[in-house]
Amino acid sequence: MKTGVSASRYWNIGQCTIPIGKVTIIPSFCKGGDDCDDCIRFCPEKVLELGTVPNEKGFFPPILVNEGKCTVCGRCQLYCSENAIFVEKIGERTVTAEEIAIREEN
Repeated sequence: MKTGVSASRYWNIGQCTIPIGKVTIIPSFCKGGDDCDDCIRFCPEKVLELGTVPNEKGFFPPILVNEGKCTVCGRCQLYCSENAIFVEKIGERTVTAEEIAIREEN
């Protein structure tokens, strides 16, 4: 049901802060590519993509494509079976109501 009022307006949210993360990848530990891409698949912000440069073992570690969007959810770190990726909070950024509003499908 479309009401024309965003969820953020309903809850009277003007703005809020979300964490900003720094992603560290240890390429020599990674077994990415066809064998594993869990860090890429489970990232809700699509911060990572499959790399094109192989490591010394012949695997393709992910590369950062949009690190500024990392919200430190930790999913990449959680799902990495090789402990090849880590995230840490380095700050926060303010988001507006429009950025956090739930968008309804037409």
